[in-house]
Amino acid sequence: MSNLPPNDPRFADKSERRLEDEVAIITGGNGGLGEAAALLFGKEGAKVAVHYSGLSETSATRAADVVQRLENSGREAISIRADVSSYSDVSKAVDQVVGKWGKVTLLSCFAGLQADTSTWNEDPLELSDDDLFSAIRVDFLGSYHFVNACKDYMKKGRYGKIVLISSSPTINGEEAGFKFILAKDLNRITVKSLAGKLIRDYGIYLNVIAPGTMDTHANRKNYTAEQWNELIRWIPLGRAGKPEEIARVALFLSSHDSDYVVGQTVVVDGGEVRL
Repeated sequence: MSNLPPNDPRFADKSERRLEDEVAIITGGNGGLGEAAALLFGKEGAKVAVHYSGLSETSATRAADVVQRLENSGREAISIRADVSSYSDVSKAVDQVVGKWGKVTLLSCFAGLQADTSTWNEDPLELSDDDLFSAIRVDFLGSYHFVNACKDYMKKGRYGKIVLISSSPTINGEEAGFKFILAKDLNRITVKSLAGKLIRDYGIYLNVIAPGTMDTHANRKNYTAEQWNELIRWIPLGRAGKPEEIARVALFLSSHDSDYVVGQTVVVDGGEVRL
């Protein structure tokens, strides 16, 4: 048990306002990892645009709830709808943000195709073209569309920070969830390939987070309790990650704390993959 007093300043729930005056777009900001990032970015002073797909009624409702929570905390926030596989949709959503706040300086791309037990356990050698590209259209193409739609706005100020999301199994490969991991690996290669050009020509920092096993509802539903316990048994830290832990890494990569970090993959997986 800790001997620190209850009022120790390290326990204080206070913001350092590291994102003061920034305008952030959080794709997939209506749930899971994206929601945690949206709330943290708002707490740190950013104006936050919470993206949702609009492909279901619940996605809009959940986005509105995140916006309400931010506004209740005294933050500025809006929700933006876009089918990420459509560049036209994405471009209009980014224009909406710039029309509201005059700029966009931060982009974190958490939008991804949701897996369930059947799709996660598909035979990787029996996928149709449509199956294979279903995740790519959301995870990779959606990220690429948002990068393209934001880059010229960021170039005007010679500053921007973009964070994509990969997955730690992209480092060593994984049979299960093949199409999802393939799409996430495309994000990692995008960062390695384009980070140099974006920082030189646009002033944009591009990095990627590779989460491991995350304790989210969307992830948990793919496993029985026994399977989940077996899964985390292989994590040296002894547990799955929390959405807030990914959000804090995204905050670091989106703040001036990371001004000498360019084109990197940050693995956040409790020690499963050690580079």
